[in-house]
Amino acid sequence: MRDFLVLIVVLIFLFLIWFLGGGPERYESRQGPFLNPPAPLDNGAIYGPVRSTN
Repeated sequence: MRDFLVLIVVLIFLFLIWFLGGGPERYESRQGPFLNPPAPLDNGAIYGPVRSTN
């Protein structure tokens, strides 16, 4: 039972760190390019904003 409580406390702690760090608003893949599905479903091209590294 004590191990279960420790697990719950650790999960709550990790959730708080994630939430205070931005939570779902900090989802990184929303900001970069995406790939269309490969053939035969689509052409596999990149779409979305592309950040320049220059």
